[in-house]
Amino acid sequence: MSAEFLPWAGAVLVAGGAAVTWAARLAPSAGAKNTARFSELVPGGRFLVCGGVGCGEVLLHIPVGNGRWECTRCSTVTGGGS
Repeated sequence: MSAEFLPWAGAVLVAGGAAVTWAARLAPSAGAKNTARFSELVPGGRFLVCGGVGCGEVLLHIPVGNGRWECTRCSTVTGGGS
């Protein structure tokens, strides 16, 4: 092998490796196995910080009227005017 051939051979190996990598990533069987399942939000629902003693997290709240929101985890009702 001559010294002029080695850079070309290296470039071909790198390009070939990249082609095989992309083919493997784009294959249908290469999809993520443990993907998250998302469901549609409750109409009018919002993610708000829960003020409940046992909660204290950003969770889904559903409207219950008069600007008040009910936590879907602990059922604490917050907000609204007096």
